[in-house]
Amino acid sequence: MQISQRNIKIYYLSQLFHSMVFTAPIWIVFYTLRGVSEAEISLIMTFAYIMQMVWELPSGALADLIGRRTILVISFIISSLSYISFFYAEGFIWFLVLNLIMSIGDSFRSGSEEALIYDSFKQDGKEEGISKVFANASAIYQGGLIFGAIAGGILYSFNPVLPSVTYGIVLLLGAISSLLYIEPKIDSERFTLKNYWLQIVNGSKEAFSSGKYSSLMSLFYIFVGGIAWSSTLFFNESLLVDLGYSDTVRGIIGGVLRLLNILLITYVLARGKYFSQRGTILMFPIIMLIAYLPGVFLNSTVAPLFIQLAMLATTSRFIILSPVVNKVFSSKYRATALSFLSLMIGFVYVTLTGVSAYIIPEFGIKTMYTLLGVFSLLTVLPLAYMLIKNMPKVESNIQ
Repeated sequence: MQISQRNIKIYYLSQLFHSMVFTAPIWIVFYTLRGVSEAEISLIMTFAYIMQMVWELPSGALADLIGRRTILVISFIISSLSYISFFYAEGFIWFLVLNLIMSIGDSFRSGSEEALIYDSFKQDGKEEGISKVFANASAIYQGGLIFGAIAGGILYSFNPVLPSVTYGIVLLLGAISSLLYIEPKIDSERFTLKNYWLQIVNGSKEAFSSGKYSSLMSLFYIFVGGIAWSSTLFFNESLLVDLGYSDTVRGIIGGVLRLLNILLITYVLARGKYFSQRGTILMFPIIMLIAYLPGVFLNSTVAPLFIQLAMLATTSRFIILSPVVNKVFSSKYRATALSFLSLMIGFVYVTLTGVSAYIIPEFGIKTMYTLLGVFSLLTVLPLAYMLIKNMPKVESNIQ
């Protein structure tokens, strides 16, 4: 039985439910409304990601041993109940606790679904088609984000808690849809505490055990992911708030930028000319340096253009880099290895958001945006150079 075709449909549905983040354009102002300061928001994001990092490897190993579908369902349920509980949240401690619980749900999803889909294609002998599936899924996700951003601003105008509660209900639908996945067959061990520990250890080694080029690729993935993800989750929205856009306008801007992202994905990354691996690697430092370095000079007129580039870096990481990284991992350790990379991305994220708790109140969000560019200059650019220098002689093409 060809399980990949069945699982693709569930994957697209899961992406849609997860993407309708109605809180996206209003979460910072909502936190402020409920008594959380700007500095406390930075601390909440930092501690929440530390919690996610703690659970990344254990959840990935559990997914490899007891099944990715089970872990996905648990992830959706945890996240759903957390968002619904925002109805009662008030003050720093409430929001800190709920974000810590939400981060556990995020860690359970991280790597598990991607590994499930990749191994479904591998089992059916159709690995060459995975890039297109990731591109389509990303387009669906972007579409859901557009709807969520616009609808979230409208829901907030009626009642500040509606975006959070509505998103929690939608995530319950994600849990139900995930029950329909068919688990691919992988060479996993019987679950025992000893095998669980060995899975964590060996899965972690998998990320850097396939040679110099693959190790450099893992590092490249980590720094691109950490920098771009931090701006997507926190700094982009903070910049728009700082520039004075209203709640409704921020939702509209987010929707428009996501629409542009879909067009770029559909007609450039997924269906355009083939990208050489060399060109793909070079694309990331170019996009990220242009997006972040001019941060201190940005104003309300031009800022959305630079945020668009930052969003494109995040999207491209999932579509272009993920299939390349997946190829170097064995099915037995795939979810664990991907979770390890997510853990490393978390270290980058925590460093940036932790530093921002001191920089933003003193120097402003625009300075922090420029520092993301400086960090990209010191990490992503030299790693891109080393990747190209150590690239295998037979260069593959990536769609």
